[in-house]
Amino acid sequence: MGWASDGRPQTDGDTIKTYDIDEIVITSSRKETNRTEQLPGALTILSPRQADLRQIGSVKRLSAFIPNLYIPDYGSRGTSAIYIRGVGARSSGQTVGLYVDDVPYPDKGSFDFELPDIRRIEVLRGPQGTLYGRNAMGGIIHVHTFSPLEHQGTRVGVTYGNYGNLGLRASHAMRLGDRTGLQVGGYYRRHTGFFENVFDGTRADGEQTIGGNVKVVRRFSNAFTATLAIVGSYTNQGAFPYGLRNDSTGRIEPVNLNDPSSYRRTTTNSSLTLKYVTPQFVATYTTGWQFLHDRMEMDQDFMPLSLFTLDQRRRHHAFNQELSVTGTVGRYRWTVGACGFYDHLRTNADVTFKEEGIRAAMQKAFDGMRAKNPRMPRLRVTDNRLELPSAFDESSLGMAIYHQSTLDNFLLPGLSLTAGLRMDIERRRLHYEASGKMNLAILMPPVYPKETDISALYPASSFDEHLSSDEWQVLPRLALRYAWTPRTSLYAAVAKGYKTGGYNVQMSADLMQSRMQNDIMDAFRHIVPTLPHFDKIQPKEALAYRPENAWCYEAGIKSEPIKNRLHTELTVFYMDIRDLQLTHFTASGTGRMLSNAGRAVSCGIEASLSARIASGLTADVNWGYTHATFRNYNDGRTDYRGKFIPYAPRHTVSLGIHYERRLHSRLIDRIFAAAQYNGVGPIHWTEANDIRQPFYHTLDARAGIGRGALTCSLGGQNLTGTDYAAFYFRSFGRSFIQKGRPAQVAIRIEYAF
Repeated sequence: MGWASDGRPQTDGDTIKTYDIDEIVITSSRKETNRTEQLPGALTILSPRQADLRQIGSVKRLSAFIPNLYIPDYGSRGTSAIYIRGVGARSSGQTVGLYVDDVPYPDKGSFDFELPDIRRIEVLRGPQGTLYGRNAMGGIIHVHTFSPLEHQGTRVGVTYGNYGNLGLRASHAMRLGDRTGLQVGGYYRRHTGFFENVFDGTRADGEQTIGGNVKVVRRFSNAFTATLAIVGSYTNQGAFPYGLRNDSTGRIEPVNLNDPSSYRRTTTNSSLTLKYVTPQFVATYTTGWQFLHDRMEMDQDFMPLSLFTLDQRRRHHAFNQELSVTGTVGRYRWTVGACGFYDHLRTNADVTFKEEGIRAAMQKAFDGMRAKNPRMPRLRVTDNRLELPSAFDESSLGMAIYHQSTLDNFLLPGLSLTAGLRMDIERRRLHYEASGKMNLAILMPPVYPKETDISALYPASSFDEHLSSDEWQVLPRLALRYAWTPRTSLYAAVAKGYKTGGYNVQMSADLMQSRMQNDIMDAFRHIVPTLPHFDKIQPKEALAYRPENAWCYEAGIKSEPIKNRLHTELTVFYMDIRDLQLTHFTASGTGRMLSNAGRAVSCGIEASLSARIASGLTADVNWGYTHATFRNYNDGRTDYRGKFIPYAPRHTVSLGIHYERRLHSRLIDRIFAAAQYNGVGPIHWTEANDIRQPFYHTLDARAGIGRGALTCSLGGQNLTGTDYAAFYFRSFGRSFIQKGRPAQVAIRIEYAF
């Protein structure tokens, strides 16, 4: 096997069909007990050609093409917020699981990477907790790559476009004998940035990324195969190009940062997969190790002010192992499995308050207390710069066992029953360390008739907190599928999913500010009884948040009215979400935190249609509607019952068309063209629903010609030049917006042989 003349990998058959081997069903997942076309749930599959024509080179590019899937492109590569059916996560662990060749990516900080040689991409919507466990409440994105035993060849490509866009990619797959295959690849991408920082006239978000992958497959026998894969990348980018929003006019100011804002990340993902196939069962063992080291420097006031900055460094190690066994006995198929994992994350989050920030936050607090208590002495912060270092040491240890069964012809011909159950157990630990000291001068006649430095009279403040929590979940799934006709089926399913709890590691500055203020007051209260009490933030209450869980009910129909020409799917769903995790900035504006927000309901509909209109001409339509609202959420000041959940779009729309034709010409032997319309929105940015991004649309297109192994194409994204907001937040009482990327155009040349 090798590469076809149009640049696609040449294989012996359709890469997304199912195969029967001595009564063993090889499905889209090594765990699933249903064939791909018989899965009782919402599923979208992209082939390599579909991904190529839609310019899907990363997970974020899946956004909008999949009904009710939304992945905004904002902040940095370390920020991959994924929303499916109204549930998602901005700052905490993900609600959508990402797998590459059956190996999980446990940190969504590493989700935004260049996709390797794609065999297919599967997106399962709705809770997948029975087979995948924690953090799969919204669904699963599963990327499958080619094996060098399935195809061999070499492909090189170069891309060049506006905004300094340059991309280089090369891959090579070969056999090393009859039973061993080797695949290696590498890439380099860069752009000079899309938004100008008017403070110094530079680009705020330029980026360079380099990466590579190695895969070795060894078939020891017809039954036993081992696969070793290593993927790594390094990213260096300008980040967080946020502009100030005028809440009166809605106008967005240009990016204007006087302190560095950048993001650097190194990732390595290694895995070993062992598969043993017999006529009775298929056993698969995977072990994976993920490493992430990143550094985020952020001008946290996002303006040309000297308020405060954040320097955050993370080192994340994750180790996981899983064994699953799938088998078939007549009309009964089953899966059993067990898995375990260990995560360790070290976060150093150093906040530096500058002169204006000290006045705006700390001095303002003392002045406010004195205004309410005239007998209080006058206290002045004498620091021009105050550094508050902090360190969070987090670890998680967990394990799970699961089982799923499918019985065909249950009660009547054509009806199948799928039932599954999983038990997850997890223990989390946190060690929080921080220190800081604020220097003060006091004026309090007659004791201190002149302003006097009193810093030596009280010690530095510190934290040394140890927290732990235990979680366990039972995750059932039940589904019925009825084959109405050979090409039409109906299904109904109910499943539970959950997202783990955790700790707020980005509010250390608020904790330390509160501790310093109270420690200072306590040190002098025996001398000056009139000193007031500041509100104390208790670490154990502020740092921890609870798990989020949901029950999902869905029903759908899948039909192929015209064989090999027309395929349709329709799904309706209802999700009951409890302890919804919401991200918001702290009252001081110096940090972010998560809190649990009562209950919410998300319901909606998803529709897909793909058609082969004529020879070489295909079209697809995908639409998702989500109505996600709070059922019970009151923050103590406002009742948000009935309000839309922020950041989740109500509509996602995709319309695509593709034409490809073979020619009998010496110069050109094929032409192709593809266009895709995407629509998203409206998106509410706040719990109060007072600010929103209206529905917007973009247009992507690609057209090209080819001759033999050479392909030349011209493509573009957001060709409509749509001006839209990708992200919104408030800090220090001000609103900020990151705009979506402008129109991009690029030429691509590929050579495959």
